[in-house]
Amino acid sequence: MDNGDKVKCFPRGKLKQNGELFIGDVVDVVVDKEGVIENVRERRTQLVRPYVSNMDGIVIVLAPLPKPDMMLVDKLIIGATENGIQPIICINKADMEGADVVAQEVADDYKEIADILVISTQTYQGIDMLKQKIKGKFICLAGQSAVGKSSLINCILGEDKMKTGDLSKKGDRGKNTTRHIEIITLDDGTQIADTCGFNRLEIPLFDPSRLSTYYTDFDEYAQECKFRCCNHYKEEDCGVKKAVSEGKIAQSRYDRYAKLFEYVEKKWIKRYD
Repeated sequence: MDNGDKVKCFPRGKLKQNGELFIGDVVDVVVDKEGVIENVRERRTQLVRPYVSNMDGIVIVLAPLPKPDMMLVDKLIIGATENGIQPIICINKADMEGADVVAQEVADDYKEIADILVISTQTYQGIDMLKQKIKGKFICLAGQSAVGKSSLINCILGEDKMKTGDLSKKGDRGKNTTRHIEIITLDDGTQIADTCGFNRLEIPLFDPSRLSTYYTDFDEYAQECKFRCCNHYKEEDCGVKKAVSEGKIAQSRYDRYAKLFEYVEKKWIKRYD
């Protein structure tokens, strides 16, 4: 509310049936004893899983453990690129063995498309730099469980506001300690949406020929493709595949692209089944 009060709100029946509400939505509310959401205003940006709207940026948090899921990172960046959202990749737990290896792999794959920071919530390495990059913006934290998103928020706030969790003993998988999405507002106007940790992420159905448009680091080399409509998959005389063979594009990043292309293509072919 304009006066800072919080009001418990419920969506109007028609709104509830026709569309989901996202965290970060700007809505029109009629207040009596409780609030009724009459309308959701047009979203500037949005992500589906995590369901957050109107963000300026997304901070993707990785760590040496649990083992980084780079395919998940690719999917999050695709969602960000689709919506004009600036991605930042944070490698947390810089004080942990193996952090330098992860940082190098991330740099090899994403240095052309995202800001990359190496941080530690234990030693505060890189925290001030991250604060500067997100200052005054509405950002969303996303990533696997137990990479340290809640600890990162605690560092930024300077207080133990968020509950933190450890790795599960079975399979080095994170325990999900965030059960809901909460927007936290800092004194400088920065807003942070913490999301539930997740280990799988589906991407929406779309024509596979669009996939390469999300890989903006391919653009420079796509100009050398023989075919203007090259998908950089099975085509011959492909500038992108040539760049991979010359080490200009990381082989690991291209391999994930090819795997994702095959997945998107199968979904597209079966869209009417």
